[in-house]
Amino acid sequence: IDVEIIVMGQRLWDELGLRGVHLEINSLGQAAERAAHREALVKYFMANAAALDEDSQRRLLTNPLRILDSKNSAMQELIEKAPRLLDFLGAESMQHFTAVQTLLKAHNIPCKINPRLVRGLDYYNLTVFEWVTTELGAQGTIAGGGRYDPLVERMGGKAAPACGWAMGIERVLELMAISGS
Repeated sequence: IDVEIIVMGQRLWDELGLRGVHLEINSLGQAAERAAHREALVKYFMANAAALDEDSQRRLLTNPLRILDSKNSAMQELIEKAPRLLDFLGAESMQHFTAVQTLLKAHNIPCKINPRLVRGLDYYNLTVFEWVTTELGAQGTIAGGGRYDPLVERMGGKAAPACGWAMGIERVLELMAISGS
């Protein structure tokens, strides 16, 4: 299903005539894998606390994954050297991620693995993705999504696998104007 919704996005971009839209993907694995990664991230960023900006210092103990989203150019080298979640994935999560990549290739959808692509909400698991463009500057993400299998159960419902995405319609309209569609 992960690939099906990505294919749907690609078809939409093609129908709208959008140019310069690229797919970035990552895997967030499962809860235990994220917990081990979180522990390593906190340790790493604590050891480098003096280099963290105010926003990242605030996020350090509440949501350290969000530090990886920082746009602060002074922190990019530090972020690049941080522990990567992909290195904490177990065999099942890696098998899932490999299968997603294989199916994307079968659908002729090129993708870039972005190990820094994360979600700030802890109910996401496995595949996460973003459709990005360089045409819109800092507002280059036009859509994003992923799997969130634990969400319904966390809200008190019966466990149900889930996957979805959202787009910034204003960004899509702006990109359509740039693309001449």
